[in-house]
Order: sequence, then C-alpha cells, then structure tokens
Amino acid sequence: MKRLSIIAALVIYTLGAAAQGDFISVKELASKINSKDVIIIDARKDTEYKKVHIRNAINFPVEELSSKAPVEGILKSDAELCKIMGAHGVDFNKEIVLYCNKGSNAGRMYWIMKMMGASNVKLLDGNLDAWKAARKPVTRMPKMPKKTTVTATLDKSTYLNMADVKDKKSNGNVVLVDARKDTYFNGSDPKSKGHIEGAVSISSDLMRDDKGLLKSAEELNKIFTSKGVTKDKEVILYCQTSTRAGLLYTIMTTKLGYKNVKVYDGAYNEWITANKVVS
Repeated sequence: MKRLSIIAALVIYTLGAAAQGDFISVKELASKINSKDVIIIDARKDTEYKKVHIRNAINFPVEELSSKAPVEGILKSDAELCKIMGAHGVDFNKEIVLYCNKGSNAGRMYWIMKMMGASNVKLLDGNLDAWKAARKPVTRMPKMPKKTTVTATLDKSTYLNMADVKDKKSNGNVVLVDARKDTYFNGSDPKSKGHIEGAVSISSDLMRDDKGLLKSAEELNKIFTSKGVTKDKEVILYCQTSTRAGLLYTIMTTKLGYKNVKVYDGAYNEWITANKVVS
C-alpha cells in the first residue's frame, strides 16, 4: 500500500511538472532567492534594471547576444555568445532563472541558452510584475557577477536561417507562425509592411491572462490548434527579431509538448531586408 502511494505521488509530481513546463512560480523562486546554486537574470535593458529589479538578480540585456548590423537581431557567433555569457557570470552547471517585463526577452534568452547546452533554465511566470504584486524583495542596487568560462555544447536543431525557411515553408506539413502583434502582422503599423507569405498570426500577447501569468495549457492549446498549429506539424516561429518567438518556443516545447518547433533567427527584419515577398 505504501509503495502504491509513493508511485501515485510520483505520477502526480510528474504530471504537475509537465503542466508547468520550464516556468517557475514567484513562490518557488522566492524560496531559492539566496541559493548559491541559482542564477537570476534580468534580461531587460540596463535602464530598466537600474530602476528596480529582483534582489540578487544580475542584469544581462538579451540584445547583447544579437548584432545591430547589417540586420538587427541576428545572433552573434557561437564564440561571442560564450564570451558575453561568461562576462555576465552565467554558469550552465547552475539553475538559471530568467525574467523581463512580459516574457519575450527572457524567452529568447531561454532558446539561446538551451541551444548552447544549458540543461536547467527556467522562466519566471508573470515576470517582474507578478514578483512585485506578491510583495517579494526588489532593489535598485546592482549585483555584480563573477566572470565565468562558458563552454557550449551546441545543438542547433531548433535554429533556422532564411534559406532554411525558404526551403521549408512550401511544405504542407510545415506551419509558419508570426508572434508579433496583429497590427504588425497585417501591416497597419507603420513599422511593418505585413508578414511572411503563408504565415499565421499568433501574438505572444495571447499567452498571458489579465494578471500577466501564463494561461492554462488547455487554453493555450486551443489558441494554437485554432490556427492549425498542431503537434503533428513542424512549426517555425518568428517575429521582428525572434524575441517574442522565443517565448512561444518555451511554451510550446516545455508546457504543451510540441516536439518539432524551430525558430527563424533572422526573422522579419532579415526577410524584408532581403526583399522577399510579403503579403
């Protein structure tokens, strides 16, 4: 009887972990805030970090990992990524918790770190707003990281460049997802001329409830399947610089169980710069 109880508890724990995915609650992070085995990273701009941030969090703006030219948003070389992460004290042997304002910056950093071989990376559900709403400790005092040496164990199976997308997007078993706001997708925003031909619109804004927390797995699954984004297809994600795409990647692969999800790194910025057809 005792053995059955243990098995049942393990099943419940496993199902709960699967439903949560690689997202950590405010309560759980608060219990680890002083742990030497946990690195908390604020992926926002340094100007935002200086105003207020989670206590013990280091500042590591996700933009540092991407180039500004010739196309804004494309990842720097693998060697540069390792050097930048090391300068910020990143240690792949520790648990890494990422947060920002709405999850997009943290999501992109999650995708990059997982691609480089980090095994234990989490996103804070609700980000800074949820942390402050729960009255957890914040500060303006910066935390200075200790430099490390980051050695990547690369797995670029989730990375696509423009040539890859061009080759794949006409495949009937591939669905291209634009994670930007609808105004960017339909071209009504002056910063956008539209979207990549054949893409469907699933804004990353749809992932959160009115409190900024992730919606339930059931609600999220309905959003994706309603647009024909099903688990039997290869899914290619993009946005303006594949920042919002990183959040969708984390949700789909760790919370919803999608097995074949890729990110187009160059994203819309590269696509339009190369004068590809948009609708």
